[in-house]
Amino acid sequence: MKTTYLFFFSFAFTIGLHAQVQIKPLPQPGYEKRISDFISTMKVVDTHEHLETQSGWMKPGKLDFMLLLQHYTYDDIRSAGMPKQVFGKLLTDSLTVMEKWNILKPYWEATSNTAYSRAALLTADKLFDVKDLNETTVEDLSAKINKSYNTDWYNKVLVEKSRIDYIVVDGDTHNVGDPAMFRYVKRFGEFIFAVSAQKIEAIAKAQDTPVRNLDDFVTALEVSFHKAMDHDNVAIKIGVAYERDLFFDDVPKDKAEEVFSKILNLPAGTVLKYNGNEIRPLQDYMVHRILDLARANHIPVQIHTGLQAGDGNYINNSNPTHLANLFLKYRDVQFILFHGGYPFGGELASLAKNFRNVSIDMCWLYIISPSYSERYLHEWLETVPANKIMAFGGDFRNVENIYGHLLFAKQVVTKVLTEKVRDGYFNESEAIKIAQMILHDNAIRILKLEKK
Repeated sequence: MKTTYLFFFSFAFTIGLHAQVQIKPLPQPGYEKRISDFISTMKVVDTHEHLETQSGWMKPGKLDFMLLLQHYTYDDIRSAGMPKQVFGKLLTDSLTVMEKWNILKPYWEATSNTAYSRAALLTADKLFDVKDLNETTVEDLSAKINKSYNTDWYNKVLVEKSRIDYIVVDGDTHNVGDPAMFRYVKRFGEFIFAVSAQKIEAIAKAQDTPVRNLDDFVTALEVSFHKAMDHDNVAIKIGVAYERDLFFDDVPKDKAEEVFSKILNLPAGTVLKYNGNEIRPLQDYMVHRILDLARANHIPVQIHTGLQAGDGNYINNSNPTHLANLFLKYRDVQFILFHGGYPFGGELASLAKNFRNVSIDMCWLYIISPSYSERYLHEWLETVPANKIMAFGGDFRNVENIYGHLLFAKQVVTKVLTEKVRDGYFNESEAIKIAQMILHDNAIRILKLEKK
């Protein structure tokens, strides 16, 4: 009897976790297909990529099956034990395709369960009609990848198959593709991590302005900023959570000047360590100056929160709650918090709900964890105004994996919205409207993508 009671209690509890309150009448038959059809064929905006040019990939050793395993799958393969130098060799032409596979095979078998790897498998299937990755398929897949780059491949994948209207590229690589489609984001990390006199001198030379004191350094930042805004840059990116935490104190100028003067007077070849407290006053001061420029010029600010790629990182550095003082001080700056804050989804929800100037960007998130993405998209649609959620950014260097990631994203968004309609939380027309907002319209409005 006790066992039976526990079973039914557990069953009821599990059902309760997925139940929704009913607000709208239950849907008419066929709603699942109608929602799926709309999302699968709609145009989207891709808010975050590191995309390289098509010609940049057309080099020896790059266009084989390993193309699909670069970037994030590599993190899992390394986590499973492959030495960095061995993986690097797999990205050259020093080995045949089968030699590469034989080295990779045990690590692939250890990591093929992860979402990074499953996305690569989905990409191989849907773009190249290769159903699995093994010794019987890698040569065929490699040949198909190589052949595709002799066509108008980027246009086919991004425009025809992915139906992407705009792509926002993070980094200094411009002219990736059609200017009508591509926009860019600028980082100013050199001003945050100027840890030596040589680095400061390089900034002065790059901006063609003398830097003798902190005021000059801020002037150089302003020069760099305005150059960037003249070249299709639609946002600023702050990605320092790889090196330090995201709390940026409002430091008095004199404290920042002390650090700056110390750096200028360092002996040649020496640096002030950027992972210690000694340099923090200058770093914090310069982040605030970057935000001053964003505010004055009405430029949104993207911030890396949550999981860091690679290894040896401190996850607490990237907790989005560190940023609350910035949201309070710069109330008229639009902050976009990246990567669904993984694993800080609840914290991210509270920030986006409470601060009118904070939005959520789900870039990278689906291939980190589809189930996390599903769980928190459910919660965010219950807690955060829908006009503050952007639901796709591939966060890749190549178009193939962008496409595979987009397939993940559309599956998750479709599933969440279908369940919301099934339970009567939304009606069908509301779900379709929200899909249009989070996959397309919000990004255009928040990032001002239609302004040239």
